[in-house]
Amino acid sequence: MSSALHRGGLLAVALVAVVATACNETPSAPAPAGPAPALAVPVDGAPAHDLLGGLVGGTVGALTNTLGLTSANGILRNTPLPYPITVSKTIGRAGGVLSIPAAGVSVVVPVGALSGDTKITMTARAGSLLAYDFEPHGVQFNVPLVFNQDLNGTNAGLLSPLGLKLGYYSDPSLLGTTTALVSELITGVTNLLSRTFTAPIKHFSGYVVICGRSDE
Repeated sequence: MSSALHRGGLLAVALVAVVATACNETPSAPAPAGPAPALAVPVDGAPAHDLLGGLVGGTVGALTNTLGLTSANGILRNTPLPYPITVSKTIGRAGGVLSIPAAGVSVVVPVGALSGDTKITMTARAGSLLAYDFEPHGVQFNVPLVFNQDLNGTNAGLLSPLGLKLGYYSDPSLLGTTTALVSELITGVTNLLSRTFTAPIKHFSGYVVICGRSDE
């Protein structure tokens, strides 16, 4: 199962990048029409490129359905992070805060969320997605942590933040350039005045801020 999931993740991420994001504030003008591409040799009356496109699309759809994944559009940074940023802190029963100001993200560990001292690590991934890895993987909390994301400096428009969610991903290979394949959608709260997004985290792995399914 693990091998199949890994192969599926690699195939999915190779194809997810072709899905355009739908969260930009200003839509791009359509590209001018160019000359029609030459068709490949037909097979049983159908152009070869149509057969290939149908095969690839069907494979991706079947794969995401089988693995229980949802293809989602990510909220994007106006200026991508040039490199990953990692911070760590040992936090105990008294709680604490872990933050990466350059990525506009912080995580609040409430009092009693941890049963004992635990080294918490958060990594803001390089690129445009608001994607973060948390360690130790799989750790559960007595009380949900509070994830906070500053939306300033992102493409979150006036209305799109109303539908923001936090998407859970189990492996970085499920992340594309502007989209992600997620296995869990977590509803959060968006403050339009402060332009911040807040959501609960019940366990550690990878999380990305999303604004809807990419197939909608």
